[in-house]
Amino acid sequence: MGNFLKSVSVGAMMLFNIIVAALFLACSFAPFLHPKTWWFTGFSGLFFPFLFVLLLFFLLFWIFVRIKWALFPLLVMLAGSSAVVKHVSFKGGDDFSEKKLPGALRFMSWNLRHFIPFDESMFKPDQDKHLQLIFDQVKKYQPDVICFQEFVSMPGEGNKDPMHYLEHVLDYKYHQFAGEDIFDTKQYSGIAIFSKFPIAGGNVIPFPASTDANAENTVFADVVHGEDTIRVYAVHLQSFGFGAREYRVIDDVNAKNDSSVIQSKQLIKKMRNTFYWHGMQSDFIVNEMAASPFPTFVMGDLNDVPGSYTYSVMRGDRQDAFLEKGYGLGATFTSSSSFMLQLLPTLRIDYIFHPQQYEALQFTQGGKRLSDHSFLVADIRKK
Repeated sequence: MGNFLKSVSVGAMMLFNIIVAALFLACSFAPFLHPKTWWFTGFSGLFFPFLFVLLLFFLLFWIFVRIKWALFPLLVMLAGSSAVVKHVSFKGGDDFSEKKLPGALRFMSWNLRHFIPFDESMFKPDQDKHLQLIFDQVKKYQPDVICFQEFVSMPGEGNKDPMHYLEHVLDYKYHQFAGEDIFDTKQYSGIAIFSKFPIAGGNVIPFPASTDANAENTVFADVVHGEDTIRVYAVHLQSFGFGAREYRVIDDVNAKNDSSVIQSKQLIKKMRNTFYWHGMQSDFIVNEMAASPFPTFVMGDLNDVPGSYTYSVMRGDRQDAFLEKGYGLGATFTSSSSFMLQLLPTLRIDYIFHPQQYEALQFTQGGKRLSDHSFLVADIRKK
């Protein structure tokens, strides 16, 4: 009887291992499948790191139980290794030097959440203390080029306008801004690029209309640095637009009533629609970038993880500064509304991509709880 139960247990574990392996391999190929057709691949990237951990568990389990069977999870992990290296970096860990190396450009990207503090839910234009905490980070790192998403300009506030402060106090004399009036309040929200170096040209690239207007218009600026000109694209792809109802569904994982089932289906439908638009918007931007006469840098909030079609297309043949000089999983987003999402260590959705002829010298991120996104800072130099 004991041997029979042991055989059944081992067989059940192998079956579970096969299921996990199949899901892991499916996730590994997700970046090559357009969510317009293969919409479910948008979800797969969210679970990829957890599937990898399960495979590691099976590898160790079979080493101690039936060592020959350990070959199976090992081969599966090797088959998906190209996807694994997009999620984890072990190349950094050194202290970030606030002093730049000669010839380097320092880039910063940050989704500011309309200057709303992490623990608040409404925009307060008079929140001078919070604005100053954000500007203190800018002053600390002194980036040469900044890409802000969900930036707010308030021209009517005079010297208190963030645009005025950055330009006249922090000496970012050159900027490109795609701001839209917020509910006819004369406060303008959108993507902004600020530069200490001259901007020779730039433009706003509106996305094709989507069913949910949660994407900010893309902005690019041609920054002149010495004898070189680079084109910097600042992007913010469509947000999921979760409200209080969606966050309750995410947090209340044990709910079984009819209402929760309906809301779960609505949540999945909303995510499916957003993944679709991520694919369409990334294709659109990449097509626009193909016409650039200059080396292209891409920074911003893609609202998608490294194991996604969106990441693969937007990165293209460029390097990911985090993978070059970062460390760990590098999560950049923490939800202020969902306890479950606050526990996830895998939501790396903000990026700095640079051309192959450049190299990242150092990378860091921070600003925890100043926004629901971390800022990214990278020193990048031409090889």
